[in-house]
Amino acid sequence: MMARGLVGIGLAVAALSTLSLYRETLGFPIAYLALLTTALFWVTQATSWNILSGYSGYFSFGQAAYVGVGAYTTAVLFGRHEWNFYLTVLIAAGLCAVLALGMGLLAFRLRSLRGEIFALLTLAVPFILAALARINGSIDGGQGIIVAIPDFPAALGRFQDFLYLITLLVAGIAVAVAFVMAHSRSGWALASIRDAEDVAEALGVATFRHKLWALVASAVIGGVGGSVFALQIGFVTVDSVFSLTVPLFVIVMSVLGGRTHWFGPVLGAVLVVLLQDRLSAMALLGWQPVILGAVLIVMILVAPEGLYVRVRNLWPRSRGSKTPPADLSEVDEQLSVVDDSVLVECRDLSKHFGGVRAVEGLSLQIRAGELVGLVGPNGSGKTTLVNLLAGSLRPTRGSIHIAGRDTTGLPPHRIAHVGVARTYQIPRPFASMTVRDNVAMAVLFGREPRRLAHARRLAAGHLAMVGLDHLGDAYPSALNLHQRQLLEMARALATSPKLLLLDEALAGLNPAEIDNAVEVVRRIHASGVCVVIVEHLLRVVRALATRVVVLDRGSCLADGDPETVLSDPAVVRAYLGKRAHA
Repeated sequence: MMARGLVGIGLAVAALSTLSLYRETLGFPIAYLALLTTALFWVTQATSWNILSGYSGYFSFGQAAYVGVGAYTTAVLFGRHEWNFYLTVLIAAGLCAVLALGMGLLAFRLRSLRGEIFALLTLAVPFILAALARINGSIDGGQGIIVAIPDFPAALGRFQDFLYLITLLVAGIAVAVAFVMAHSRSGWALASIRDAEDVAEALGVATFRHKLWALVASAVIGGVGGSVFALQIGFVTVDSVFSLTVPLFVIVMSVLGGRTHWFGPVLGAVLVVLLQDRLSAMALLGWQPVILGAVLIVMILVAPEGLYVRVRNLWPRSRGSKTPPADLSEVDEQLSVVDDSVLVECRDLSKHFGGVRAVEGLSLQIRAGELVGLVGPNGSGKTTLVNLLAGSLRPTRGSIHIAGRDTTGLPPHRIAHVGVARTYQIPRPFASMTVRDNVAMAVLFGREPRRLAHARRLAAGHLAMVGLDHLGDAYPSALNLHQRQLLEMARALATSPKLLLLDEALAGLNPAEIDNAVEVVRRIHASGVCVVIVEHLLRVVRALATRVVVLDRGSCLADGDPETVLSDPAVVRAYLGKRAHA
């Protein structure tokens, strides 16, 4: 599929190039070529923005920074110092990559810099760069820079023909990069980050690395497009490249066309440029912000996923998207083999939140093959312990060893690769993916990663294990609570875990659903996976657990076989209060 798509993009670029190469033969007006050049510039910029913000959901207002750096690199080096134009394009790409790396290392290392905070950070960058360009005479000094026409082959025709062809080439490369990313592991990783970043990390996705590379790719494409744009405008000023018009236009274009799909920004850019042209022809260019704003409001209400996705969904799905037959033998081979070695060891483990000691001095061993019930009253530290084991939290003190490896302080994706998987109290599926692809995603990035086609076959097997194989092509929004919890189990199981942490995976279910979930957990445990289940229903704990650990105020109150532990007066008091023992 990827090869066919790239061939298609190449053929489209070749076909569009004939409008310039054979312009006189075709009788194609040069004014239309100039309009297409403008459209292609915006295709490049909208696609550039979409690679990070559309795919990963990290909304950026900093697109003007890349356009400005690219344009001023060419303007200063080529327009003022007469460097080779093509060399300045490469330098612009490098400078934008360095800028993106700096922004990414700052923003993505700090978990607090998400959502609107990340957007504000990116908004500040072009303002800073614009100020530097104005006050620095070696860059601009507020005077602007004239950009001459570079040497180009005479066979290409006029300068407008050359400008169109080079802008077409840059736009074609941008779209090809976006297409490849959308159909590669990076695209799956970014989509999972957009839907639920913490969940993606826990499934084995190196979210920092994928976000950083997407940001760098976005910046390089934006910078190269800005470098060519300097030729198009001929006179580079701060206001022409660092203005808010650039990020606002690319956002409108991407949202209008569909920011979750590689083709959405292309469609959106073409539509907006054509609309601009018609408004200009009717002397209504001053109404452009009003009309564009109205169109965007209508699109958000009618087709929030974008025009391209809305139109595509009108057509029947391809048969090739159907869930492949389940292969349970492959699933069995993928799962762990039972032994009795120590799988988890916590030593003097503590986690404090200010003055609250959620876990305090906990030492605990869990052996491979066990099914441990982790119980205790509300606030006893059960979920905190699960988060510590999975890497979502870092301990204040103490250490954690899993499968003989010290995982204390490791990021969640590396702990997932050691062999830890988890579910959540409130199911958190990837909303944009089918049920099958939710599970396939976990295979792609799990402890034993596979190619997509193989991952989907394994996903069908995991869904069969939890009884959801008939819902493989459904989306999570169509599932009830019990089915979403089963999906969480299947997705966690797909990472090939040695240890499965079920955090209140039966909460909110009716008795029949609880009985079904108990049987699913038994099947998972019988496959060779060590299970730790956090559960308030003691009948479930008695039915499942081979061992019970009771926490109270962050410490271990009791540890042993279910009947002995659950009959302990101290445990009864912890659950029900002193009157229960009286």
